[in-house]
Order: sequence, then structure tokens, then C-alpha cells
Amino acid sequence: MKSYLKFLSRNKLYTAIEFFGLAVSLAFVIIIGSYVWQQYAVTRENPDRERIYLPGLPDNPGLTYGFPGVVTEIPEIEEVAMLCPLGLTYKESEVLYCAAVNRSFFDLFPNYRFVEGSADVISSNSNAIVSESFARKNDISVGDDIKLSENEFNVAAVLEDREGSVFRYYEVFLPAGLYKDRYDPFDNFGSTITFLKVRPGTDRNVLYDKLETLCKKVYPDIYGQSFFDRLDLFRFDELFFRDTEMRFRHGDLRTIRVLLLVGLLLLLSAIFNYVNLSLALTAKRAREMAVRQLSGASKVQIVGKYIAESILFTAMCFGAGLLLAEAFCPLMNRLLSNPDIPIRVAWSPGYVVAYVGIVLAVGTLCGVIPAVMAGRYNALEVMKGGYRRRTKMVLSKVFIVLQNALAVILIALAVTMEAQMRKTQNRPMHCDITDKFNLSFITMEDQTPLKDALDRLPFVKRIGKCSGVPGTNPGGQYSTTRDGKDILYRLFRMDSTAFRMFDFEILKDYNAPVFNSVWFSDESFAATGFDDDYQDISVLSQRTTGCDQLAGVFKAFPTNSANMGEEEYAIISVVRPEDIWVGSFLIETSGDRKEAQSKIMEVYEEYAKDREVYLNYPSWVDENIEEAWKPARNNMRLVEIFMLLSILLSLLGLVAMSTYYADEKSRDIAVRKVFGGTVDTEAWRTIRDYMLLVGLACVIGVPVAVFVVQEYLKDFIYRLEGYWWIFVLAVLLSGLIAWLSVIWQVLKAARTNPAVELKKE
Repeated sequence: MKSYLKFLSRNKLYTAIEFFGLAVSLAFVIIIGSYVWQQYAVTRENPDRERIYLPGLPDNPGLTYGFPGVVTEIPEIEEVAMLCPLGLTYKESEVLYCAAVNRSFFDLFPNYRFVEGSADVISSNSNAIVSESFARKNDISVGDDIKLSENEFNVAAVLEDREGSVFRYYEVFLPAGLYKDRYDPFDNFGSTITFLKVRPGTDRNVLYDKLETLCKKVYPDIYGQSFFDRLDLFRFDELFFRDTEMRFRHGDLRTIRVLLLVGLLLLLSAIFNYVNLSLALTAKRAREMAVRQLSGASKVQIVGKYIAESILFTAMCFGAGLLLAEAFCPLMNRLLSNPDIPIRVAWSPGYVVAYVGIVLAVGTLCGVIPAVMAGRYNALEVMKGGYRRRTKMVLSKVFIVLQNALAVILIALAVTMEAQMRKTQNRPMHCDITDKFNLSFITMEDQTPLKDALDRLPFVKRIGKCSGVPGTNPGGQYSTTRDGKDILYRLFRMDSTAFRMFDFEILKDYNAPVFNSVWFSDESFAATGFDDDYQDISVLSQRTTGCDQLAGVFKAFPTNSANMGEEEYAIISVVRPEDIWVGSFLIETSGDRKEAQSKIMEVYEEYAKDREVYLNYPSWVDENIEEAWKPARNNMRLVEIFMLLSILLSLLGLVAMSTYYADEKSRDIAVRKVFGGTVDTEAWRTIRDYMLLVGLACVIGVPVAVFVVQEYLKDFIYRLEGYWWIFVLAVLLSGLIAWLSVIWQVLKAARTNPAVELKKE
């Protein structure tokens, strides 16, 4: 090994590029691998995860309060638990995440551990269980009383805070029995999540059929239509990667897949570099290996030595990579959209085994090709110079082509991601959202005093009322299209002032009365099958008040702020302000926004002081849209970082390979200069040969880049069009980089005295 380390020290450029590339790529492989593993670990938090099912509405694992009581008639069900998510106020205006549960909930989910008390206390409707952090924050102990909304409870137990769980963080658990007689047990769909633990060996399809039969019996007028057109059956270990409308925490499977792909490309770039440079150095070490063979070493021993050296070098790079991974973890956690489950570099036995496995796998993979090449020739042939004549740089040329092709693909994808992000951020709203403050709250109190106080503020221009604003995704309303198919609208309700404030881009105006009229976006108008002669919204008006007639058509604004998946159909019902009980004041302001927000909230706090009011995330409409896009933007930034690192590693490899390429061509250049060649002609000849390889790489890389870019863009609603220029730019950039990386080495070789060069042979 000493000879290997000495050899590395003599070839500092190659060694530095190999070490840097492999260490950086391994650092991010560690980060990405930890992220993926820790995300999937959430799905395994319950030992009975494959026996726990949640029946619910489509994409929503919730039904009604009464369903857990009737589902026990199915013999395959062993135990039933329930959870009702609640938002309750504490200390007048602080909103807590609470849940009402039954006793079985804590049996099904033993990961909830008690610091004080036990699960038995949930049997009494006067008791509450609080989280450890909530108790510490508010200086609460077992035996104290707390008031939540209108009710007082006795704190009877304290729960340990949980990390890495699919469950949202609940500050308070209350008894489910508290709500038994408050509502129709078979109405208010989605209010209650039912957990079913089934007997071992239960067939999922059989369970589904029995649950569907029960739903038809319990919900005869609802099941099979509109929002409950089918039963959805979730298994507990599937929840984390399902979109459950904020019922549970969920992982971003798309980001995981993209990061895995980019991590693979990053590692591939580093391995290409390692193999390329190792092949280049194999020629330089050929005589050393020949001497070893002549001294009695077998070809198997020579191959084994190469692989052992590669594993040693990989281990050193991995050590540096671990330190880099620790340093970069905070940045990665800031960029990722799931901060509840942060990335951490772990040292448990399982992780250590994985680290050793990565070192052995990558080290062997990096070393096997150079090892095989080194073992192909006998010692006498190498000593006579046959090794150099027979290799003819074929493998090196192959890797130069692959490295350049990879650079084209990575550059194209990185440019696409940046251009698409800018496209999304500049997505037209088709309405005026500037200087609109959305003061969203829920109360049954008289709201007139608040409106009058806000009207007196000097910077307030207009105040309207609304339920839902552009850029948000309000409640859905089912109806039917012209041909009788179900359609889900996103229903925005506004008074006439709020509607005028947004200054929507009106495409058609049918001169309907101002109130109880519905405006359709052009997309929802077309999807419903309406035209100037057919505008029957009678089905919609039967289901939703304030939807009596069609007012007109406006240019659609985004309802999906993430710009991913499918856009949803927006409709706006214009109603009288007194008909909007659950909604918000839309306040148009002038002047300094920071000062305006501060004064608005002062007025609100004064109004809420002696009233039962639930504040619901007040914000500026345009800033709320920007905030909603932030997680997706951060994820893209993270992927871009990996892409740029991959490109950097690829370019470093090209620089090193161009050095080797020029070095290998130096003898040919020297011979031609003896027979009349000049510096210019020889430099041009060598650069031309190298750029032909780059051209071949572009021919291979561009079709792959086109496919990758199309796959990336297909999930965006508002996406790049006419992006052919990206591939031209990728080819030009990769060609320029390749040319710059080789020209200085070739000129150096071309200017060498041929007599000096030929003496080396």
C-alpha cells in the first residue's frame, strides 16, 4: 500500500480530482440515503402496520362519528379505534391542534408513551391528556384545569413528545365520548378517522367488500355519488406516502425519486472520474505491475491489489464524506419540505453496516475495470512497450464520450429546472392580488364592530367578505357536467365588494343579478360542457345556496399553488356579506404594508379580547401564494445543488482526461513534428479528434436529455413550452467546456520539443 500512496502523491492532479469527486459524491449519497431511509422508517412505526386499515372517502381517510360503532359487526375486525382532529382555542386566541380519541387508540398505537398517568383517564369526559412540550411551555401539571374553547378539562396525564411519526403533533387529546350527542353520528363526513385492526391472514379485498356493503347500508342516500362515489381503504403503512388532505404527515415520494436519481447520477459522475483516471494511471503503473509479475505475483494477485487499493481509497473518501454530510445536513433540512422528519447522519449498528457495504461496493466497482485491464497483459509485453500500443486509448475514448454525454444531460436538466421554477413563479393570476390582506377568522359573534373599526384606519381603502381567495384551495362542491358525469368545483364565495377588489379578467358577462349568481372560470365552463346556449346550473343550486344562476365567465386563476398534478375547477358565488359566516375580511390597503398589517392585527386583538374567535392564518394574498410555493421551490433548489455538483464533477473529470489525452497524443505529435508538422497543425489535429468525441457524446446525450426533460415537465400544470433552446445551450456549454479543458493541455503538448518527448520512449 505504501507504493500506492507514494504513486498517488506523485500524481497530485489526478489524486485531488479523484478524492474531491468521490468524497463529495459519497457525502451526498449518505445524505440522500439517510433521507430516504428515515422517510420510509416512518411507515414502519407500528408493529401491526400491515393489519391496521382506515376506511374513508376518496383520498381522505375519514368518515363519520358513528361509523366506528357499527363496523364491529364485521367478524374479521379485531379492534376499533377512532380519532377526531379538532382545532380548539386556548387562552382566548391561541389555536391548539387537538384530537378526540377512544381508549383503544392508545392500545393500537403503543408508541404514544405516558410520562405521567395512563390511557385509562381518557374514559372520563372531563379529563384531558396533554403533550410534554405543551405542559412545559404553559407550566401545566397533572391535576391542573385548562379551558379549551367553551369547556374546562382536568389534566389527567402527560404524553411524551413523538418524533418521526405519521401522526401530526397533537397538543391535547380529549375523550371521543365528549362529542357523542353533539352531532348526527352519520353526518359531517371526514370528521372521524376510523382505525381497524384486523385478524391475521385477513384478505384485503374481502375486507373491502364487507366495508363497502356496510357503507351502502349506513349511508344509503350518499354512497356511490358526489364526494362519496367510492370507498377508499388505506393501510397504515401506506399513509405516509398518500395525500390525505393534511390528516397525517406525509412524505414527498416525487422528491425522493428525484433525489435518488440525482444521487445516482452524482455517484455515477464520481465513479466515471475514478475509473477514467485509474485507467489513465494504469499505463503509468504498467511497468510497476510488470516488475511484480516478474517477481512472482500472479495476475489474480495483481487484480486483487488494484481492488484493495480502490477500497482503501474509497474508505478514505467515505470518511471525508461523512464529515461533509454532517456539515451539510442543516442546509438540507432547511431546503427539504418535511422538517418534521429531519435528516441526520446516524451511527446505529444498522447504519454502520450500510456504510461498510457502500465502501466495499463502490470501492470494488471503481477498481474492477482498471484491475481487469492491468491483468490483461503479461510482464514481457509491458516491458517491451506493447501495453501502450495495444490499448490505443479505446476505453478512455469511451469514457470521454460517456462523461460528455452525462454533462449534456445534466446541464439540460439543471437549466430546465431553473427555467420551470421561474415560469411557475411568474404564473399569471389573471386578477389583482396586490395589497390585499386576508383577515381570516371564525366566529359566531357579531362582526360589525370589527369591520367598523377597520374602516376607520386611514390606509384602508375597501373591505369585503369572502370565503377563499385566489391561490388557495377552498372547500369542494360536487355537481354534474352536461353529460351527467360528476365534477368537483372549488367554490369561492365573495360579496360584491371583494369580487370587484380582485378585478377578475371577465371573458363573458350574462348580466345576471349581482347576488346569488355564479361566475365560472373558462376551464370549469368548458369542463362542464356549457356554452352560450346551454348554462343549466340547477344541480349546483340544489346543493349549494347562493348558486341560482350563471353570471358569466372569467379567466381562470391558479387554485393549485404548487403547480403540480391537475388544476382544479374554480367557481365564484357572489352573495350578500351577511350570508358569509365562515370566511374572512378582505382588506385593500395603501402605503406601508408592514405598518398596515400591524395596525390591522391590533384592531383584531382588541375585538377578539372578550369574544370567542378562532384566528385562521391572516396573510397578504400575494405573500401567501409565494409561501405556498416555497417548499416546492426549496426542493428544486436542493436538486439543482446536486445537479451542479454532478456537472462540476463531470467537468473535473474532463479536465483530468484531457490531460491524459494530450499526454497520450504527445508521442504522435512529436513524430509528426519531426516530419514537418507545426504547433498549429498538430494542436488543431488533436483538438479536432477530441471534439469529434464530444460531438458523438452530444449525439448520444441529447435524445436522452429530451426524454428526461419531458418526464420532468409532464407533472407541471403551467409548464415550459418551446424549450428546444435548452438542448442547444447544453450542447454549446458542454462543447465549450470540453474545448477549454483540452486546449491548454494540447498546446502544451504541441509546443514540447520532439527530441525530449521521443527520448521517453
